[in-house]
Amino acid sequence: MMYLTLVLVLLASLFGAEGCYCPENWSPKAEICGNNGVIYKNRCVFECTQREFRRRGETLTLSQLGKCPKTYG
Repeated sequence: MMYLTLVLVLLASLFGAEGCYCPENWSPKAEICGNNGVIYKNRCVFECTQREFRRRGETLTLSQLGKCPKTYG
């Protein structure tokens, strides 16, 4: 049974069933502002979103650490 589970997990990873699992912890010190004006709660969430942008042929870059300036609103 464990062997079957391992095989299924490996197959899923090979065929693009990629998940992005980030810790739910949040701290104002961990926030990241993207160049799209969105505040991401930590680097993991930012990098996952960045991968989604790349898949769509778009670019997401880090604008600054912390909250985004009000000019993005």
